[in-house]
Amino acid sequence: MNEPIPKLKTILWRGWRRRCPHCGEGRIYKGWLEMHDRCSHCDFKYLADQGDLWAYLVVIDRAVFLFPLVVLIYFRLNNPASWWFYFSSAAVFFGLIYTFPHRNGLGLGCDYYFRRKWGDLAEPDDTAKPEGSSKS
Repeated sequence: MNEPIPKLKTILWRGWRRRCPHCGEGRIYKGWLEMHDRCSHCDFKYLADQGDLWAYLVVIDRAVFLFPLVVLIYFRLNNPASWWFYFSSAAVFFGLIYTFPHRNGLGLGCDYYFRRKWGDLAEPDDTAKPEGSSKS
């Protein structure tokens, strides 16, 4: 990986579009939530270990949905019969479900950016001997 690191804005845009953070071309998902292991365009391995996105998703989810939930609670306490509360609740719930793949892509973009910055994108040795070929 000798090419320069793309700007964080570019990487996050690629993630929001659910594209490979490395090349911006390959799709991240097979369907709605199942991720590919590698990019179909540049063969970049998305996650070195399963569960790497957990911290990024927690931060993004808290930033995107904690504030609207606080606002919803405020509206509910000050105007309990308001149609605005029900409309806002439905909008936040819809946003939570609809944007999940996009937020996951953002998390993958953050993971890629920091792994590139810290030089932690070394591929594991895939040329290891198959399990049944060891001589004892």
